[in-house]
Amino acid sequence: MTLDLIKKLREETQSGILECKKALQDANGNYEEALKILKNTFVAHDGNKRVASKGLCNVFVDQNQAILYEINAETDFVSKNENFIHLVQSLASPLLASNATNPVDAKKILIGEKTVDEMISQTSSIIKENAYLRRFYRVVKEDSYGFGTYIHNQGKVVTLVILNKDLPILARDLAMQVAANSPSYLDTKYIDLDTMNYERFMYEKNHGEVNDELFHRHLEDISLTTQAWVKNPDLKVYEILNEQGVEIIDFFRFELGQGIDSKLSCRLDIPCDGSKITVTPIY
Repeated sequence: MTLDLIKKLREETQSGILECKKALQDANGNYEEALKILKNTFVAHDGNKRVASKGLCNVFVDQNQAILYEINAETDFVSKNENFIHLVQSLASPLLASNATNPVDAKKILIGEKTVDEMISQTSSIIKENAYLRRFYRVVKEDSYGFGTYIHNQGKVVTLVILNKDLPILARDLAMQVAANSPSYLDTKYIDLDTMNYERFMYEKNHGEVNDELFHRHLEDISLTTQAWVKNPDLKVYEILNEQGVEIIDFFRFELGQGIDSKLSCRLDIPCDGSKITVTPIY
């Protein structure tokens, strides 16, 4: 056993010195066998069973395709951990190049000799926290359409906007609008009666009974096209769109931990707090 082999194992697996030394001892100094031992012992850290609602989101675009995904862990510290950051960023290109359209399929994608799930488990072992791929969406646009993306606070919020024209500056500004103002809907005219009744129930639950005018104003505040333009509050978003002769096809917003109840164990692909995750994949 040599220090060079221990160093090589650490670089390959990010394991500790003692773990690498023990693996080499168990493998009688054979590097490949030691590597197999370490890879086979990577398991998600049990931690103290805290809900894994922290971590990072990411959005990645290439030509006509885009993906949004979220990898969760237990504490805020992971957002500054270089191993976790590297994991989130390194998955972007392979996931986009794959044919995965949901988290279950995405976890099975093979990158080199490891699946995405195995890579996350390995990082989980390194950071000593539970980590997992919670959400994954793929979006496909028409050739003539344009994407706009925005990543806020390193990945605490990521957004994607699709326009029916390729206007990169406007699309990015609109993605910033979505990040800043958290719209729930594209336009009030697309809100169906059941959804409107639900929104009214929730609004009056928090603010007391309101008349139709005040409630409609609330709907405009949570609909993207009728919000005040983030770069000029004197204008509405639809006025900017009309001026540019462009329409918003759809928008997507991932906020870290969105829909996770921090006290109850629940299905993490469905909001636990009644909120609506405003993402719909386009195929």
